Amino acid sequence: MESLEKHILRYGIYTTIALIGFFFLMKFLGLIYIIELRAFNSIIMFTGAFTAIKKFRNNKSNLEFNYLSGIATGFSVGLMTATLFSIFVAIYLFADASFLAAIIEQQTQKLFMNEITISMVIFVEAMASGFLFSYISMQWLKADKTVPLKKASKA
Repeated sequence: MESLEKHILRYGIYTTIALIGFFFLMKFLGLIYIIELRAFNSIIMFTGAFTAIKKFRNNKSNLEFNYLSGIATGFSVGLMTATLFSIFVAIYLFADASFLAAIIEQQTQKLFMNEITISMVIFVEAMASGFLFSYISMQWLKADKTVPLKKASKA
């Protein structure tokens, strides 16, 4: 049986690799300067959180799956992904000054934008979406706990 920590690490790394792959695909296609395409990162983040929670839930030897542990699993995957991807973005921005300049040019708060602040913004966005997607995933994946109504007694 795989530990929960290894499970979270695996899906956090998978999700990060998918985000980096999408980043380089956009660079290859010449679409890297269209900032709005970051919205597709949310599909990758949702898939990572949903898959991690579903695999954790479906583990046959897992007797401790409940609503809170499912959200914690998805949130932890989001935290791991946010950390790794924001580090990647910071390194990339330090390496590619022209990309950094293009991002800053599109922003209204130009004076406050640099490699670190941009990476921090990406971290916060990824954390927020990781939590939101964990919550949404658990709405689909939670066990049905409804109890049928009993017939009223004739007393």
